[in-house]
Amino acid sequence: MNVDPKSDTRTRWGRIRFFGGRVPAMSVAIPAGLALAVGVGALTLLTGVSRGDEALLIAGVFSIIMSWGLIGLIWALLVDRSTLRGVIDKPDESIESKWLDAAMSGAFSDTVMLTGFALAALAISGFEFDAMWALIGVIVIAFFSAFVRYLMAKKRG
Repeated sequence: MNVDPKSDTRTRWGRIRFFGGRVPAMSVAIPAGLALAVGVGALTLLTGVSRGDEALLIAGVFSIIMSWGLIGLIWALLVDRSTLRGVIDKPDESIESKWLDAAMSGAFSDTVMLTGFALAALAISGFEFDAMWALIGVIVIAFFSAFVRYLMAKKRG
Protein backbone atom coordinates (compact mmCIF):
# COMPACT_ATOMS: atom_id res chain seq x y z
CA MET A 1 0.00 0.00 0.00
CA ASN A 2 1.61 3.21 -1.16
CA VAL A 3 0.22 6.11 0.83
CA ASP A 4 1.08 9.75 0.32
CA PRO A 5 2.84 10.89 3.54
CA LYS A 6 0.88 14.16 3.52
CA SER A 7 -2.52 12.44 3.42
CA ASP A 8 -1.63 9.51 5.70
CA THR A 9 -3.89 9.64 8.76
CA ARG A 10 -2.10 6.86 10.62
CA THR A 11 -0.16 7.80 13.75
CA ARG A 12 3.51 7.45 14.51
CA TRP A 13 2.82 5.29 17.60
CA GLY A 14 -0.20 3.39 16.32
CA ARG A 15 -3.43 2.31 17.92
CA ILE A 16 -4.79 -0.76 19.69
CA ARG A 17 -8.11 -2.44 18.94
CA PHE A 18 -9.94 -2.34 22.23
CA PHE A 19 -13.58 -3.37 22.77
CA GLY A 20 -14.59 -2.58 19.21
CA GLY A 21 -12.86 0.80 19.20
CA ARG A 22 -9.32 2.01 18.85
CA VAL A 23 -7.23 3.69 21.51
CA PRO A 24 -3.70 5.10 21.20
CA ALA A 25 -1.18 2.34 21.82
CA MET A 26 0.94 4.39 24.19
CA SER A 27 -2.07 5.17 26.40
CA VAL A 28 -2.12 1.49 27.30
CA ALA A 29 1.60 0.70 27.03
CA ILE A 30 2.84 3.43 29.38
CA PRO A 31 0.66 2.60 32.42
CA ALA A 32 1.04 -1.15 31.92
CA GLY A 33 4.82 -0.89 31.46
CA LEU A 34 5.17 1.33 34.53
CA ALA A 35 3.05 -1.07 36.59
CA LEU A 36 5.24 -3.99 35.51
CA ALA A 37 8.38 -1.97 36.28
CA VAL A 38 7.11 -1.23 39.79
CA GLY A 39 6.41 -4.96 40.09
CA VAL A 40 10.02 -5.71 39.14
CA GLY A 41 11.21 -3.21 41.76
CA ALA A 42 9.00 -4.86 44.35
CA LEU A 43 10.33 -8.24 43.29
CA THR A 44 13.87 -7.09 44.08
CA LEU A 45 12.70 -6.28 47.60
CA LEU A 46 10.84 -9.57 48.05
CA THR A 47 13.62 -11.80 46.71
CA GLY A 48 16.39 -10.09 48.66
CA VAL A 49 18.25 -8.76 45.63
CA SER A 50 18.31 -5.38 47.36
CA ARG A 51 19.13 -5.46 51.06
CA GLY A 52 20.09 -3.04 53.76
CA ASP A 53 19.56 0.67 54.08
CA GLU A 54 19.54 1.30 50.34
CA ALA A 55 17.07 -1.45 49.41
CA LEU A 56 14.32 0.98 48.46
CA LEU A 57 16.72 3.05 46.36
CA ILE A 58 17.93 -0.07 44.52
CA ALA A 59 14.32 -1.16 43.92
CA GLY A 60 13.55 2.30 42.55
CA VAL A 61 16.55 2.20 40.22
CA PHE A 62 15.47 -1.25 38.99
CA SER A 63 12.01 0.13 38.32
CA ILE A 64 13.29 3.16 36.41
CA ILE A 65 15.69 1.12 34.31
CA MET A 66 13.14 -1.58 33.50
CA SER A 67 10.32 0.87 32.72
CA TRP A 68 11.53 1.84 29.22
CA GLY A 69 12.01 -1.72 28.09
CA LEU A 70 8.72 -2.91 29.54
CA ILE A 71 6.80 -0.01 27.99
CA GLY A 72 8.36 -0.90 24.63
CA LEU A 73 7.56 -4.58 25.08
CA ILE A 74 3.91 -3.91 25.92
CA TRP A 75 3.65 -1.51 22.98
CA ALA A 76 5.19 -4.04 20.56
CA LEU A 77 2.86 -6.80 21.75
CA LEU A 78 -0.33 -4.75 21.54
CA VAL A 79 0.01 -2.26 18.65
CA ASP A 80 -1.93 -2.89 15.45
CA ARG A 81 0.60 -2.70 12.61
CA SER A 82 -1.96 -1.37 10.16
CA THR A 83 -2.29 1.83 12.23
CA LEU A 84 1.42 2.73 12.11
CA ARG A 85 2.59 5.42 9.70
CA GLY A 86 5.30 4.33 7.26
CA VAL A 87 5.08 0.58 7.91
CA ILE A 88 5.20 -1.75 4.93
CA ASP A 89 2.12 -3.93 4.49
CA LYS A 90 3.75 -7.34 4.12
CA PRO A 91 7.15 -7.35 5.85
CA ASP A 92 7.54 -11.10 5.29
CA GLU A 93 7.72 -10.50 1.56
CA SER A 94 10.50 -7.90 1.74
CA ILE A 95 13.96 -8.61 0.37
CA GLU A 96 15.48 -8.11 3.83
CA SER A 97 13.21 -10.82 5.20
CA LYS A 98 14.38 -13.21 2.48
CA TRP A 99 18.03 -12.38 3.28
CA LEU A 100 17.41 -13.05 6.96
CA ASP A 101 15.66 -16.36 6.29
CA ALA A 102 18.54 -17.53 4.11
CA ALA A 103 21.10 -16.34 6.67
CA MET A 104 19.37 -18.07 9.57
CA SER A 105 18.96 -21.36 7.75
CA GLY A 106 22.64 -21.33 6.78
CA ALA A 107 23.61 -20.32 10.32
CA PHE A 108 21.74 -23.33 11.69
CA SER A 109 23.80 -25.63 9.48
CA ASP A 110 27.01 -23.87 10.53
CA THR A 111 26.09 -24.11 14.21
CA VAL A 112 25.29 -27.80 14.04
CA MET A 113 28.48 -28.54 12.09
CA LEU A 114 30.81 -26.49 14.33
CA THR A 115 29.18 -27.78 17.51
CA GLY A 116 29.63 -31.34 16.22
CA PHE A 117 33.31 -30.74 15.46
CA ALA A 118 33.83 -29.18 18.90
CA LEU A 119 32.04 -32.09 20.56
CA ALA A 120 34.19 -34.59 18.69
CA ALA A 121 37.38 -32.72 19.62
CA LEU A 122 36.36 -32.60 23.28
CA ALA A 123 35.43 -36.29 23.29
CA ILE A 124 38.74 -37.33 21.74
CA SER A 125 40.89 -35.08 23.92
CA GLY A 126 39.01 -35.87 27.14
CA PHE A 127 39.04 -32.19 28.05
CA GLU A 128 36.37 -31.20 30.58
CA PHE A 129 34.39 -28.09 29.68
CA ASP A 130 31.80 -26.17 31.70
CA ALA A 131 28.33 -26.45 30.18
CA MET A 132 27.64 -22.73 30.62
CA TRP A 133 30.63 -21.77 28.46
CA ALA A 134 29.76 -24.41 25.91
CA LEU A 135 26.23 -23.05 25.50
CA ILE A 136 27.52 -19.49 25.31
CA GLY A 137 29.85 -20.65 22.54
CA VAL A 138 26.96 -22.21 20.62
CA ILE A 139 24.97 -18.96 20.82
CA VAL A 140 27.99 -16.88 19.73
CA ILE A 141 28.58 -19.18 16.76
CA ALA A 142 24.93 -18.95 15.72
CA PHE A 143 24.78 -15.15 15.98
CA PHE A 144 28.11 -14.59 14.23
CA SER A 145 27.25 -16.99 11.42
CA ALA A 146 23.83 -15.42 10.86
CA PHE A 147 25.36 -11.93 10.92
CA VAL A 148 28.05 -12.78 8.36
CA ARG A 149 25.62 -14.64 6.10
CA TYR A 150 23.13 -11.73 6.23
CA LEU A 151 25.84 -9.24 5.27
CA MET A 152 26.94 -11.49 2.40
CA ALA A 153 23.35 -11.82 1.14
CA LYS A 154 22.90 -8.05 1.40
CA LYS A 155 26.09 -7.43 -0.58
CA ARG A 156 25.00 -9.86 -3.31
CA GLY A 157 21.66 -8.08 -3.48
